[in-house]
Amino acid sequence: MIKGKYHVYHLITNNFSILMYLLLSSVNTLAAKWGLSFFFIGLMNFTGALSYIATSFALGRLGDKYGHKKVISYALLVFAIFSALGFLLSNTVELFIFVVGINVFFGTFFPQIEGLLSKQEKSLGIDTANTIQRFNLSWSTGNIVGIILGPFLISKVPYVVFAFSIFLNLVAYFIIKKDMSKHGESVNFIPSMKIKHTSNVRIPDIKLYRRVYRLTLVFSGLTYAAFLSLFPKMAAFSGIPISISGFLAAGANLGVLISFIVLGKIRIWVGEPLKAFVLMMGFPVEVILLFVHPSIGQFFFLAFFAGVSYAVPYTYAIFYALNSYGNEHSKQGGFHEATIGTLSAFGPLLGGLSIQTAHGMIGLGIMALLLLSLVVIVQIRFIRHFVVQI
Repeated sequence: MIKGKYHVYHLITNNFSILMYLLLSSVNTLAAKWGLSFFFIGLMNFTGALSYIATSFALGRLGDKYGHKKVISYALLVFAIFSALGFLLSNTVELFIFVVGINVFFGTFFPQIEGLLSKQEKSLGIDTANTIQRFNLSWSTGNIVGIILGPFLISKVPYVVFAFSIFLNLVAYFIIKKDMSKHGESVNFIPSMKIKHTSNVRIPDIKLYRRVYRLTLVFSGLTYAAFLSLFPKMAAFSGIPISISGFLAAGANLGVLISFIVLGKIRIWVGEPLKAFVLMMGFPVEVILLFVHPSIGQFFFLAFFAGVSYAVPYTYAIFYALNSYGNEHSKQGGFHEATIGTLSAFGPLLGGLSIQTAHGMIGLGIMALLLLSLVVIVQIRFIRHFVVQI
């Protein structure tokens, strides 16, 4: 670990983010190779994401009650066994079941890891914004690796994907069990003063901020979610080889990563709705690119700005969610992950239906334009709320 800045739970987050996108991009690649329709792929992802939402709501707060590490360790053991089903995938029913299982696991895992980091790092005096930035960098770098390798590995050596899942879950299980025996629920970490001395802000209207930015995240993230689930099929539709589609789609995660780095450095958006709105300007660029003729270059830059338009409101939403004042860290993590699950459910479904209805990418462009209009309306009303108060 980088001394004083990252610890073992950031490494676990990174590796499981690799696994998540390795699995999801793999199953979506299989669906594309099997010739399934845009709508069917969207429906499959919708079904999986509904299970993610239900799990996040139902199990999200378990860590606050029983211990985050304990809940994570049980989930790892179960998913190690479940991952073996990947070797047997041969039809759409099995693919549906596997997608649901993936989402149930990660709908359990991420609220707990967020709750653990939020609660334990707050007790170490670490600034909430710093906790979020380092967590975001951990999972977003993992996503890049997973989304690049998923389509390639599932096409060439599919057994590697599922073997890696079993291996990673078992290794992480033993690491966390050993850590629990030594340190209980505490994180064994001595933070540097650089991440401790920055200010923790207290937002009087934090519940309003949470509602607004969760809603904004859903509207701005639907197109991003559609892109990430449909990109193998979109690439094939545009004449781009599926085997390299992951390298192009990784532009989305690159956009996410850069956004997290920038927003972690400049915090002018904290408690400042107008400045926060100005920083959302990647969304209009994404909409414009959806109306441009598909090509390899367009595909990459579309992915990049889709990532930016998702990452900016994501940062706002998770910041206000995890800036918790009571013992509700994994509860708020659960609400945040349920928000992610919502856009992961409806993005692929609506995106697939839009593309299929319009017989092309312009359908996704029209959908994104409507969503952009909703984001603008929500943000203007939010900004006016504070102007009226003044």
